[in-house]
Amino acid sequence: MKKWGWVVQYVIAIFLALLLGAILSSIQLFKETSLGIRRLTASDVVQFLGYGSALVLLWLLATRAASQLPEDRKGLSFLRQIVVPLAALIVVSVGYGVVWLLLGPFLDESGTTIYNWVFVLGIVGTALWLALASYRSSALLIEAFAELGKAGQAGFTQSSIPCPQCKAAVTGGMKFCSQCGQTLAAVICRNCGKPIVAGQRFCGGCGAAAG
Repeated sequence: MKKWGWVVQYVIAIFLALLLGAILSSIQLFKETSLGIRRLTASDVVQFLGYGSALVLLWLLATRAASQLPEDRKGLSFLRQIVVPLAALIVVSVGYGVVWLLLGPFLDESGTTIYNWVFVLGIVGTALWLALASYRSSALLIEAFAELGKAGQAGFTQSSIPCPQCKAAVTGGMKFCSQCGQTLAAVICRNCGKPIVAGQRFCGGCGAAAG
């Protein structure tokens, strides 16, 4: 957990940047104070700085997380390939409104059209980047789920009991030992009627004591 403790610091910094940007921009003084340049107000500048800082911090968080995720093709290693393109898509999509706060007052109709197309292409490009990265990491995701399945099977095997005759490991539901043929379901639970494997002290169906 200490290795990833820096994530909390980034999250707190992002939250504070968003909070300060929202609070300061809502103050009437900032709304009424114009910088003397078209419709640009102090409120717009404060929002740009606050929200822009949050986007920069989000990008830095994603790049650092990607660099520290494992490359061993196990566990969460599949996230290494998609964290950065996902962050890029978020930054570009949200950045459209953030940058507009500062540039909007200066753009005429043709400038607005160019501005919109720049972000349209940026959003489409980052979306394709994310889709390609997701496709490439899909094999790692499948392997991660396979490992979880193997771990579950291993845990189930470890919870098995030994055969009373040859001591080989047998799992619940088996009527005979696969090694020596010993009958395992020798007792019927008096409470629920399910068979109790020989050697068990309690019924696996209802928890009643065997015998």
